[in-house]
Amino acid sequence: MMKFRLSLLFFLTTLFTNLCAQTIPFTAPARGFVSTAPASNWSHALLSGNGTLAAMVMGQPHAETLIFSQADLYIPLNEPKTPINQGSRMEEIRKLLLEGKGETAARIPVDQRNKEGFDIGRDPYIPAFDMHIDQQALNLKKYQRSVNFETGEAMVTWADEKGTFERRVFVSRADSVIVISIKGNAKISTTLDFAQRPIEAEQADFVKTGVAEAKATAEPDFLTFQCKFKNHYKDGLQGYEGAGRVLLKGGKVEVVGQKLQITDADEILVLIQIKPSKNWSQSKLAAMKAQLNDLSTDYSVLRDRHVSIHNKLFSRSRLHLNADPASGQLNSEALLAQSKTSVPAALIEKVYDAGRYNIISAMGKNPPNLQGIWSGTWTAPWSADFTHDGNLPAAIASVLSSNMPELMDAYFRYLEDKMPTFRENARLLYGAEGIHIPAHTSNNGLDTDFGEIWCLTYWTGAAGWAADFFYDYYQYTQNREFLKSRAYPFMKEAAAFYESFLTTGPDGKYIFNPSYSPENNPANAKSQAVINATMDVMIARQLLNNCIAAAKTLALDAPKVKLWTEMLSKMPEYEVASDGTLREWLWPGLEENMPHRHVSQLYALYNKADSAITGNPALLAAVNKTIDGKMKFREDEGGGEMSFGLVQLGLAAAHIGEAEKAKTAVDFLSSKYWSTGMGSFHNVGELFNTDISGGLPAVILEMLVYSEQDMIKLLPALPKAWNKGKLEGALLRGNIQLQQLEWADKRIKVTLRSGVRRQVNLVMPAEVEQLKINGFTVSNNRIKDRKFLLNLPQTREVNLEITLK
Repeated sequence: MMKFRLSLLFFLTTLFTNLCAQTIPFTAPARGFVSTAPASNWSHALLSGNGTLAAMVMGQPHAETLIFSQADLYIPLNEPKTPINQGSRMEEIRKLLLEGKGETAARIPVDQRNKEGFDIGRDPYIPAFDMHIDQQALNLKKYQRSVNFETGEAMVTWADEKGTFERRVFVSRADSVIVISIKGNAKISTTLDFAQRPIEAEQADFVKTGVAEAKATAEPDFLTFQCKFKNHYKDGLQGYEGAGRVLLKGGKVEVVGQKLQITDADEILVLIQIKPSKNWSQSKLAAMKAQLNDLSTDYSVLRDRHVSIHNKLFSRSRLHLNADPASGQLNSEALLAQSKTSVPAALIEKVYDAGRYNIISAMGKNPPNLQGIWSGTWTAPWSADFTHDGNLPAAIASVLSSNMPELMDAYFRYLEDKMPTFRENARLLYGAEGIHIPAHTSNNGLDTDFGEIWCLTYWTGAAGWAADFFYDYYQYTQNREFLKSRAYPFMKEAAAFYESFLTTGPDGKYIFNPSYSPENNPANAKSQAVINATMDVMIARQLLNNCIAAAKTLALDAPKVKLWTEMLSKMPEYEVASDGTLREWLWPGLEENMPHRHVSQLYALYNKADSAITGNPALLAAVNKTIDGKMKFREDEGGGEMSFGLVQLGLAAAHIGEAEKAKTAVDFLSSKYWSTGMGSFHNVGELFNTDISGGLPAVILEMLVYSEQDMIKLLPALPKAWNKGKLEGALLRGNIQLQQLEWADKRIKVTLRSGVRRQVNLVMPAEVEQLKINGFTVSNNRIKDRKFLLNLPQTREVNLEITLK
């Protein structure tokens, strides 16, 4: 009888398992995408990450490669040194630039570098290691790969002669592990192994310079990987280790060399941890194995723990543009192909979600580097560093507005940790007080990227630009403690630099000397070393205005407020060039150079609608002409390289209410710079890069709603093609949640919820026929010049219904 019961139990268990296995679906995630072809290379891989660990999924279904990354893995090739003493030659540099000898001035930092033996560069970001999953190659009947943005799962599903199988991968925010599930409705026989990322011939010397040893091992329940670096510098990384726990339901496992050979399993679960090491003599493998052994072995439990954190971030914002349902069902290959003739609304909705997903996945330990948190190459372009003169600001541009403010702490911590170096940079490079942030950094704050052409030590704007993000965090969240203890101290140090750096000309106006407009030179000069780049002036103006506002909010530093107010009065005025565009250099004789990917002279319109421009008809016309010229350059180039330049164009257009110009930028960004795995590119169709993953959602949001501390503009740059739509979720300055913004023809519905009691000026996109607040009609006498003074109670919803004339 007992034998019969056991047999029946076995039969029922097997039946239940098989029934469950047979339900593996080929479905599309509600928010995510489906691709019907394997990734052709790593830049088209599926992406998952938790801000510290990351995975890329690529390859054929029977021969899959997963590429793992860890946010701290900047290989130590360069022992940090004291910055060059460029400041000792500042008088010489300034004299040469005043004489118009930019090329000679640009050679001085290079000469000083050589004299001091400053021969280091930036430590590059590298992948951790690969995991190979090999199953018997059989004829495929069906295949798809997909990513579910709501859960963070990258999935590969296929059917072959043997059965239907599915692999799922996500990187847990709850447990800080990479989780891999392999299931099927037939027995699973596969090999698993960890391996060093393949080294191409031209990368061999690089790897030899930095890697002392790489070793993969296998044991019945674990795969491990260890990589020891050659260079062990003070307080630096000495290597990293990875451990993967392998669990089977059914089947058997055998160690074959460095691989695990699995036969006839019903299900496989792999849990992976990666840890950097600053003390190679003490391995972390045992501790990692113990941590992995303590985790749940139920995939659903692990996933749900992760989703409760990940989707809390992702679900805060959603875009609907009345897309054609048929286009919305297309796979990524077909949707991108369709955009070559006209950009479908479904694609704009998709890349809005994809961009936010990518930034969420990349931010945690650090802000997103040039590749977010992922890498499939030993020699990433620009070392996959943090580039502060445009790339990184674009990548984080929508973090606040798309309602993910807690992610910004990664950016703030990254900078705050390097403040001693930033102070030393200011002192030695410029003989100045305060802080100087280089254009490029990786695992330290040293200024290492400069030469005779790209004289980046002459760019002074990074600290002021960063300070605007600190202050904007306060504006969005109204976190007064953050303003007092973190934002304002940082802002003051950035301002202290200008207090000691700026000189005064005969007209009483400040001179920014040396100065630099990123990567561009005047049309009548060969050198990028200049005086009074407009961007530098704009950054200083913005910083001083923010410092004054913050000091008044905190009731601090009255003498400083007086000083900063005086400094503002001495700033060079913005100018219109002879061709009618906004001047990029505010110095006599320097001519415009319009055919260029950067749009640095529009900096004051990246983050806000600067009233100094929007309130000046001549400057506003010049900005419009500048946008037209830059867009023509992009059109002539078929989009061109450096996609974040289009983000800046789109933001500037949105902030001056030029809806169709902003839409043109959105169309370019949506259709030309995305992989089939919904990662973003730096150039048209190539060079994996996350800049526009954060930048494109920012442009779209600023087109739909714009806010300042005491003002909300509804649909300020709505293009004709978007005549119907809905935005579910955004964060506005003043700690106001925009829970819903819906529009169709002349009707608008808005739901707002303020974290504090306040009044705001509500600005309508056109004259108002009728306004209802929580169902009550408002007298039109209270609406003047399309503005209405709206009272927002604390933490209570306010519903607006607007009918336009």
